[in-house]
Amino acid sequence: MSNAITATPACATPFRYEADMIPSLRRDLPRMAFGHRVGIDVKVFAEVPSVAGVPDLAGVRFDARAIQARREGEVRPLATEAEVKAVLAITSGPLQIGELARRIRRSPDYVRRAVVPLLIQQGWVTEVDGLVRRRGEARWIAQRVVTVEAKLRDWTKAIGQARRQQMSADAAYIALDASGMRSITPHLDRVAEGGVGVIAVDSQSQRSRVLVRPRRIQPERTLVGRMLIAERCLEMWGRGQMNGQIYPVFGWTVPELTQD
Repeated sequence: MSNAITATPACATPFRYEADMIPSLRRDLPRMAFGHRVGIDVKVFAEVPSVAGVPDLAGVRFDARAIQARREGEVRPLATEAEVKAVLAITSGPLQIGELARRIRRSPDYVRRAVVPLLIQQGWVTEVDGLVRRRGEARWIAQRVVTVEAKLRDWTKAIGQARRQQMSADAAYIALDASGMRSITPHLDRVAEGGVGVIAVDSQSQRSRVLVRPRRIQPERTLVGRMLIAERCLEMWGRGQMNGQIYPVFGWTVPELTQD
């Protein structure tokens, strides 16, 4: 039996642009996708590049203790997939550069010249006699990651985009104009079983609500994708930006968790 909430009647005034849905989604996402006990540790970002495209919104529950440890150890956010893969490869213990290169599928020369020096500069690793070791202060900072793809009506396209974002998220959602939910309503259970949640955004009340939540995490989800988007969100937050592309400029400041 479906657990869908009745959508707003089709006679409601529709949104003109998808961008008009973002303020409501951004405000309501912490409550909808992170539980009722939401504190200052959930931040919502727009247009953050992931390993598979750029979701409209990415919400991250940050680990305040991990951020504090990284601040004290001067550990800076990672920027690329190769960096994240390298850190994950040495999580269980130090590796020789040759073995590290094999695990992340890069040439030893590239790892020696490009990856390891950058990770040392960013404070993530130490390297002695070719043995790369992760520093204790270099901790992952994401406790939960949620992505949202917003569309006015084309829910089939939105689902395709959300499925790509399953590689980067604990939960992937699509958000649709509540005035045009009639065509998707019979399919909500199937969408949820496929690992995608559905949110309705009402243009009149400017409120968002979850119709169905994703009922499983797809096997396509990877730690690399999840950690990378969280690192990029942290980098944006540290520069005081909650919107827009990260590239080409990366800063160095790790932000503090303070009340907005």
